[in-house]
Amino acid sequence: MNDKQRANLKLMEGRTFILGREGHIYIDSPTASKHHAEIGIENGEIILRDLKSTNGTFLLKNKKLVPFQEGVVDLKQSIVIGRQCYVIQDLLTIARDFVGVDEHTTHMELPEDPEKSLSRG
Repeated sequence: MNDKQRANLKLMEGRTFILGREGHIYIDSPTASKHHAEIGIENGEIILRDLKSTNGTFLLKNKKLVPFQEGVVDLKQSIVIGRQCYVIQDLLTIARDFVGVDEHTTHMELPEDPEKSLSRG
């Protein structure tokens, strides 16, 4: 994993993204559940969890589908949801857009007694 990838994962630390027909990351397959699986970043590791989907989540290993429930996955890992194959890195690239929005929120510091400040203006 290169430094840029590590930095991106650090920004996503503690966050979870739902994969599915109604998730943060849209899976366009009628055989995917509404909330099929989730990807989370915990302690710098990528955790994939199946969310009790109807048709399951699979890893693609040595050209074979391996049923998968929960565990650590690599950025380059291919997974199958519904009838589609995805690479974890590509899914996290989509998820990064959610983080970018969250990181640029606008806020302002309020004075110690905001009631007084507002009544003056």
